[in-house]
Amino acid sequence: MFCKHCGKEINDSAVICPNCGVATDNYTAVAKPAESSQKFNGFALAGMICAIVGLVGGNYIFCMPSIVGLILSIVGMVKVKEYNSGYGFALTGIIISGIGLLIWLIVWIFLGWVWFGLIFMW
Repeated sequence: MFCKHCGKEINDSAVICPNCGVATDNYTAVAKPAESSQKFNGFALAGMICAIVGLVGGNYIFCMPSIVGLILSIVGMVKVKEYNSGYGFALTGIIISGIGLLIWLIVWIFLGWVWFGLIFMW
């Protein structure tokens, strides 16, 4: 191969011309990162994030983030084979959503007993 800048003969696998220091066509092939064809399972990650939000503050907004997190995590779990990723996120989202829903249920049952007790005390 010949250098496009100085015209001297160089090795075919040279990345930079040893004579003038200009990059060859091989330089762009080496410097360019390989494109990843692997897709990311966004459902699993979104489900886990919603589940965490639901666990932290779900009781104040009627536990909707936990329910959405559970649904997205289940969809993410179904799509694990398609995306070949996201199993841990999806499993974590399902577990945290379940814990959030259980806590929500206990809190509202307790508040119902308190409310029910206050009505019949009068």
